[in-house]
Amino acid sequence: MNCIIAIARNTFKEAVRSRILYIILLFALIMIGSSAVVSELSLAEHERIIKNLGFMSINLFGVAIAVFVGVSLVYNELEKRTIYTIVSKPISRWQFLLGKFFGLLMTIYVNVLVMTFFFLFTLHFGLTGEQEAEGWFFHGIASAGKAFINLFLWNRFEVTESVMQVIAITSIELAMVTAFAILFSSFTTPTLSMFFTVLTFVAGRLNADIDLFAENVRQDAIDMEMALPLKYWLAWAAARVTPNLEVFHESVEQALYGLTDVNIGAYSLMYGLIYPGAILALAIMIFNVRNFK
Repeated sequence: MNCIIAIARNTFKEAVRSRILYIILLFALIMIGSSAVVSELSLAEHERIIKNLGFMSINLFGVAIAVFVGVSLVYNELEKRTIYTIVSKPISRWQFLLGKFFGLLMTIYVNVLVMTFFFLFTLHFGLTGEQEAEGWFFHGIASAGKAFINLFLWNRFEVTESVMQVIAITSIELAMVTAFAILFSSFTTPTLSMFFTVLTFVAGRLNADIDLFAENVRQDAIDMEMALPLKYWLAWAAARVTPNLEVFHESVEQALYGLTDVNIGAYSLMYGLIYPGAILALAIMIFNVRNFK
């Protein structure tokens, strides 16, 4: 356990020194901040626009961190030959891989925390009205204080109700994407790992549509009394192999439409724990038989 924690801590320190990490975070904060400006261009639904852009930014830029930072973590150890020093010590390969996973996940969650605070600040600043504070400066201070309170008391304010539940569910989804980034980086190059991770994320978001497409093809084949075509089997296999990320995305839709009973369901929680665990187990199996020479 101490070995995993040490590798995770070292991975976190290595990741925070990456320039691409701060570039991604900067773009995320700009997009979240601009949501308040964009909402003013609409005659109605200011809250929904800010929340939509905020949730989307946290999710997509969280995935971007997993992709751009995570896919090179294992590869860099091989390129720098530091992997030989690590495995020569009493550290198992599975401990090394789990340390990399938790270190990357820690990096992502710290950035999600920063983005969430800025998102909550934008919501309070843009929607609670200037009449609650005397001028922009004091209104900003009050909004920052409310955002800080929101991080601990999730449903303390009506304007941010259910927001933290959605962020928690998004964090589970990001853990799944991180597991795939570690999986692909365990046996291929950063470029291919990036491509496979992005493809998995997109397929996961479209999982329900792919499954529906396969069912429609099957039904057409039955109506025409034909054998099931190859595209059915490809779509069926893709829907079963890729993760169903729509399970997590439903909570975003509920929050956008003002539902206040958005909770982390037992199925979503178990799915978000078991699936990444299985992916990490597969990554460890592949990494254990990999030849570093």
